Amino acid sequence: MITHSRFFFALALFAIFYAGCSGTKTISTPKITDAPEIDGNISGWNMQDSVIDRTDVADYYASHDSDFLYLYIDVKSPAHNHAMKQSGFIIYISGSEEYRNRIGLAFPSGTFNLLRENPVVYDSFISDQEWFQQPQNMDRLEALESEIFDRVMVVEQIESDTNYGFIDKERLQVDGIEISTGNNRRLMTIEMRIPLNSSSIYNLNSNQLWLGFEIDPPNFRIQNNDNTTAGQQRYGRGRMAQGSNTSRMNLRQRMGQYERWYNINLSE
Repeated sequence: MITHSRFFFALALFAIFYAGCSGTKTISTPKITDAPEIDGNISGWNMQDSVIDRTDVADYYASHDSDFLYLYIDVKSPAHNHAMKQSGFIIYISGSEEYRNRIGLAFPSGTFNLLRENPVVYDSFISDQEWFQQPQNMDRLEALESEIFDRVMVVEQIESDTNYGFIDKERLQVDGIEISTGNNRRLMTIEMRIPLNSSSIYNLNSNQLWLGFEIDPPNFRIQNNDNTTAGQQRYGRGRMAQGSNTSRMNLRQRMGQYERWYNINLSE
């Protein structure tokens, strides 16, 4: 298991594997009669018909029936797999292009994001240059790693404000949403079922859907009080130092910042 103490190694991997934003790809998904079991395994899928994209980061699959949209993500990049465990993996689905990223669910929620439940701790996390040198903070992150597949983060963006909340995964089933990950795999898989109606948090009422995937690392606000640079990031026994906005953006990229969008046509 990749632990937080190997953060610097993960940053080095991103120098090789980093993939950034992409344009929106228009796709059609097959209509199925036999719904897959949502257990994180690809066994119930017709892989050839349902694949919508193959990338260096992950292979993406989608299908639908009259009631639900089904998604399957097979992560291929070890670096981005690590980034998802830290910063979460947000899945956006909307019937509106203008508001396509208004509501998202992050699964896994990510250890960094789970710190948000304690605003004082999270503020220290993103602003204190010495935060990662404190053993109790490293212990906190290690403990939170066991919760990233049990807690789902809800992301709501209203104009320039972004709100974050957390719910237990089982509570999503009340709205008809199911989500799961495969067991005993080195790299994660994510399988999801979403109602094609207004009953869930996604509120889907259209045959044209915008589907997005995002890894959104924290925006650190650490001041650069010495001569260290943003490239000298160490996790565990070192310092974090940031200067300009450009340095912060570069750090987010090295931490696995990623975004990919698809326009799904369900009517064909």
